[in-house]
Amino acid sequence: MAITPICDKCKKELVDFGAILLSPPDENDKVRKFHLCKSCYHDVINSF
Repeated sequence: MAITPICDKCKKELVDFGAILLSPPDENDKVRKFHLCKSCYHDVINSF
C-alpha cells in the first residue's frame, strides 16, 4: 500500500508531489515536518 500524505495546510490528500516544510529545531533538537500540496506551497511562498 502506498503512503498517501495529507497537506498540513488544506488537509487534502496529495495526489502529486508537493513540498516539505521543516521547522527550526526546538530546545530538544526536534524538528517538525509539514507536508504541503503545490497550491498551499505557492500560498506560503507568496506570503513572504
